[in-house]
Amino acid sequence: MNPGFELLAAVARGVLDLSGMSRPAALRLPYAASTQLAFDRLVLTYLQQDRPPPLSIPGLMSHCTDLLTTWPLALPPGLLTDDARLIGQSSAEPTRTCAELASYGRLGTWEQSASDVMADLADACGAPERFASCRDFLITHPVIPNPDTSSLMRPTTIRTWRVVRDLYKPAPERFTAGRTLFTCTECLLFAKPTSGDGAWCEGGCTIQRGLERVEDPKHPIALPHAVRLFLALPGRTELLLRGKLPGGTPLVPTGTGGLRLVRGDGTSDALRVLDREQPALAALRAAELAALEGSPLDVVMPDAIDGLPGYRNAFGRHLPADARVRLRTVSEYTASYRNDTLGRTHA
Repeated sequence: MNPGFELLAAVARGVLDLSGMSRPAALRLPYAASTQLAFDRLVLTYLQQDRPPPLSIPGLMSHCTDLLTTWPLALPPGLLTDDARLIGQSSAEPTRTCAELASYGRLGTWEQSASDVMADLADACGAPERFASCRDFLITHPVIPNPDTSSLMRPTTIRTWRVVRDLYKPAPERFTAGRTLFTCTECLLFAKPTSGDGAWCEGGCTIQRGLERVEDPKHPIALPHAVRLFLALPGRTELLLRGKLPGGTPLVPTGTGGLRLVRGDGTSDALRVLDREQPALAALRAAELAALEGSPLDVVMPDAIDGLPGYRNAFGRHLPADARVRLRTVSEYTASYRNDTLGRTHA
């Protein structure tokens, strides 16, 4: 791994570890070990380049709101978008880029922690049908403002709830300040108003339908941050994909995050639904997943990537030459599936 990139990923892990602590403890000595180590390494790098370094951990957190293009790190060209930051300026929250960086490389355990959760859930469920049902519940309930509600005890959900309830943890204090909790009406993840008329969404949505506001939530709970970003966020695209595929829902979850589209003739294709902010990191991750599959892999992303200038080109440039990966949007994939189905029918 490029040394500058590896250091940036270490800082990203330190940011996320610090953000996962309660506010009073987060900025009290001793700091999280990963945060302190990343800070020490970054300070040394800045001093070696005769650049003024951040002087403290709070100073490092402030520095993380700066554009990464201004950091004196020798990163591979085009690896990150020009607007990339580790912490949002208006939200003061770790960005999706931060989580994607923290997941990359040999020490990138952030996304892996979500995969571990799903692997344990699959073992606990036993039957594939039950795993699929529990997985869908997590996708549609990343945040539960009032877990004492009787809706969780209904006959249609109680068996699932008994399996998944231990995966939920108390909602971070910073999202319940003032006894008001906000979630995004699009992706269902945490959200909050920002200065002016703006709003921040954990999933990166452009807030259009407003925020869901819950006053005085009763013991709100949520899935771990990594599970929210790497299961629930792409899960909304997966649900949309299912709804557009002909013939019901031929997507079968396999293992910790893979999907197989099972055709009527018994054949199947490997599929991954991803929702990533950084196209280069998405391409590198897609290549890893294809290698694990040992077969060609269709990577499906939201249609919105077509509105992001340069996203497809960056994905293609950073995809290793030997990677058997096809990038499709939801609309492209469903159209190609229908055409392929017709072709098989007429063959």
